[in-house]
Amino acid sequence: MKKITGIILAVCTALFIAVQTAFSAPADGWEPRAEECLSYYSTGASPWDSMEPGRSDWAAYCLARLHGSDGAGKYAAGMQERVEELSQSGGFVRPTEYQRSAICIAAAGGDASRAVELGAFRCETLDKQGFNAYIWALIAVNVTGVEQPENAVNTAQSLAGHIMSQQHADGSFSLIGDSGDVDITAAAVYALSGCDADGASEAAKRGAEWLGAFSEYSSMGTVNCESTAQAVIAFCAVGNTQKAQEAASQLEEYRRDGGYAHLPDGEANAIDTAQALEAAIATAQALEAFTALALSERGEALFGRISALPGADITTTETADAQTGQAAAEVPQAVEEITSGLTGKHIRLILSLFFGAGAAACMVVFFLRSKKLLIPALLLAAAAGGVWLLDIRTPQEYYAQGAAGPLRVTVSADCTAALSNMELIAEDVNPRGVIPSDGVVIKQCEVALQEGSSAFDALTAAAREQHVRVDYTGSVYGTYVRGIGYIQEFGFGELSGWLYKVNGEFPDVSAAYFTLNEGDVVEFVYTCSLGSDVGNVFTADVDD
Repeated sequence: MKKITGIILAVCTALFIAVQTAFSAPADGWEPRAEECLSYYSTGASPWDSMEPGRSDWAAYCLARLHGSDGAGKYAAGMQERVEELSQSGGFVRPTEYQRSAICIAAAGGDASRAVELGAFRCETLDKQGFNAYIWALIAVNVTGVEQPENAVNTAQSLAGHIMSQQHADGSFSLIGDSGDVDITAAAVYALSGCDADGASEAAKRGAEWLGAFSEYSSMGTVNCESTAQAVIAFCAVGNTQKAQEAASQLEEYRRDGGYAHLPDGEANAIDTAQALEAAIATAQALEAFTALALSERGEALFGRISALPGADITTTETADAQTGQAAAEVPQAVEEITSGLTGKHIRLILSLFFGAGAAACMVVFFLRSKKLLIPALLLAAAAGGVWLLDIRTPQEYYAQGAAGPLRVTVSADCTAALSNMELIAEDVNPRGVIPSDGVVIKQCEVALQEGSSAFDALTAAAREQHVRVDYTGSVYGTYVRGIGYIQEFGFGELSGWLYKVNGEFPDVSAAYFTLNEGDVVEFVYTCSLGSDVGNVFTADVDD
């Protein structure tokens, strides 16, 4: 008994130490951590030689904050030239392109007035991009300090007023709906905390209080590095350094080889490293004034974002595909009961009998000879009963779970864009052998669903019908598709991943949040360039 008790205490102690280690601040402080992040981007003799306009802007912004703008002339000139090229392109340019450019030009010591005018003061297309464009217009005005011109279409006051008008009763903000979103609330807090408009400071504090109710920070129901980093800087912006330190400590869980990963079990990438870099700088300086925040350049908004629900449990609704050993999506469908051969019920019964027999044997020994086997007997008995709570299915049962319902839609998935970018393939993520020669991952088919089903439901129904694996994270409140048919996000660079469109349009919400109608055509497409290579010319803000 003492031995068992000792083992339990040892395990608990190890877990306690592991948790404390994972979520403790770095011993050498946050500024050295920021320097470490900067070294992730260094490829030249001088740090500024590594900064490329339009591709490493937030790293450049952080470099200027840490070391000033000496040597940044080439980068600043390149950014100003890029702004002019965008303005003369003749098509719709997302306001956030100008807004991000303005912030980085100013940080690099350049003249940001042209970019601020195009992205804020004289921009008449903020509503075309959406709520995020208003937030970042105000951020650009705050950070650059460019004076408001006469007859401005938008002013700091009007931008702040619009943002505050979108605040929910609980203090949060979101792109859509009434449920607060961590990422959007954080950005709104930054914008408002640096503005002198009436009520802006109070609104920022309310937003920060909403964020402060969380113990961890998620987007689409998935706790991640970017959302955590944005929360850190939001707390710094309103002077809540205690919460900022607590949130910043959680970033250590994502630290990998001098950079940061999107998820704890992921690999370091430039996008998440930039987020952690900004958070480290903000924490190191314990900012009480406004600082800008870079929303994800990959962005859950692009790959399907919906509002995160306060206090929602983070779960992964996946069922083990016994045939592949990988995650297969689960949706409520009509199940054709299989009565012949081995079934999930048989497997549960076998496991239950096995654990039950072990428990009975322990109890017999306990009563006859030893009192040391009571706890093992109880544990085995609990396991025997707990097996029946598991959803265990054979491959035959899983694939027999066919679609059923009056709603009929057409579904397909393809990676045609990847075929034109095979030189970018990361074979450790996507082996070449998984890329179909014709780009078709799920052949176009019609599926029957229940009324109220989502685009994600359609995907999983079609994938199940054609025996295609779907890898995803999230919960019923939001689902992020990471891979279809073994073709994964980041498999063709940091800007690659799965998008979806319905009737030719790219929705700005999670596939699990888009309700389908009769006859809808759902297409999942793989992009190698944030959607520009698959016709997504208008997306939610993904690189600002």
